[in-house]
Amino acid sequence: MRDSNKLVREWLLENGYDEIWFKMHSKRNDLVFTQRGNYLATDLWNLFDGICFSSDRKIIFLQMKTNNWAKEKPLKDFVKKYGLNIISFNVSDKLKESKGKYKVYVRFYEKEN
Repeated sequence: MRDSNKLVREWLLENGYDEIWFKMHSKRNDLVFTQRGNYLATDLWNLFDGICFSSDRKIIFLQMKTNNWAKEKPLKDFVKKYGLNIISFNVSDKLKESKGKYKVYVRFYEKEN
């Protein structure tokens, strides 16, 4: 986890993102309050591992997985509902292009203008 976070952090910095924050995973969950009731979350809204700012000052939510892609439907639903942008990362050494070394793969989910 820490190694993949480091690779993602380096990718973000190299690509002009700033003020990068990763949510620390711990034994304790966060309590999220909603109009429909409360729930416990390990990640931000059980979806995101962090947040950062793009070079054009937009808030970007970060979703990271190792050796797999996150499910697209919840990410697309979030973008549609809230109009916020997401970057999903797959840090993998399993894909053919990786050639056995961990590499950062990226997908963007952006609100439609």
